[in-house]
Amino acid sequence: MVGKKEQALNVGMLILGIVLLGTGVLFLAANFVSYLSVAKLWPLFMLIPVAVLLAVGMQYRDKLPAVILPVIILTFYCGYFLWLNFTSWGYAATTWPNFLIGPGLGFLGLYLLTQKSEFLIPTFIMFILSASFYGAILGNTMIVAVLLIAMGVVLVLRGLIKGKGSA
Repeated sequence: MVGKKEQALNVGMLILGIVLLGTGVLFLAANFVSYLSVAKLWPLFMLIPVAVLLAVGMQYRDKLPAVILPVIILTFYCGYFLWLNFTSWGYAATTWPNFLIGPGLGFLGLYLLTQKSEFLIPTFIMFILSASFYGAILGNTMIVAVLLIAMGVVLVLRGLIKGKGSA
């Protein structure tokens, strides 16, 4: 009979193996397809520590909150950097608020995993700042207004639901 720890370790090794295999196949393909190159695919290396962290999180479930933040941030930046590599790094001049969104998503993941409301504070700060900067870049504060209203609704509903539960 396979124990839970051994089963989690197997899942973790499977995840790591799939990421390494996929990354290797892409780099091998880069030798045959000129459009793919290490200069464009380098962000995929960020998925290697993601796989290792996920393997640790799967093996030791109590450690999952400790690894979720870097997993989300590295995954988000991997996607963002790949997009910049295949479009133009000139877009970084107007999409730099994404560097605030990455940690905001990480803290949101922590909140969703732990249900500890203190993780909502940095989440909202990062999202409000990035929305404000995007609003300034785009010359339109509509996105800021919508985001503030949405976050306010979430907090009000959360307060009402918590209030009813304690009554």
